[in-house]
Amino acid sequence: MEHKGRCHCGALEVRLETPRLPSDQILGSCQCSFCRKHNVRAFSDPRSCVTITVREPDHLQLYSFGLKTAQQVICRKCGVYFAMILIEGDEAWSVINIDALDDREQFIRPTQNRSYDGETVISRTERRKSRWCPTSMVGWPAKA
Repeated sequence: MEHKGRCHCGALEVRLETPRLPSDQILGSCQCSFCRKHNVRAFSDPRSCVTITVREPDHLQLYSFGLKTAQQVICRKCGVYFAMILIEGDEAWSVINIDALDDREQFIRPTQNRSYDGETVISRTERRKSRWCPTSMVGWPAKA
């Protein structure tokens, strides 16, 4: 199934391709302060794939905190938190904020609380590579 979405102003777009119905998807609720402040419903599945397209590169804001193993993707213009992305060489993996999708109301399962306290840089990076969605980036500025 294909699902599309964008930030409020349209500067960032996402396409999710996943084999399961929205009602069958397991959503996470990370307990870090960033995700709690944004009330994120997070989606990740290594059998799915994501494409993040930047339509207006000046509005792409990347933010990193904690162990700095990934970056939060935020629209600088409208403020929507879009995804978290791990980039290593030519490969990327992401977890997306399901509420950035146009059909977000179809993802009806309650979120599962998740805490990643105590992970090391290595264990966190390996977990993300094994559980997050393989991701393509389109239109990203060279310095992003």
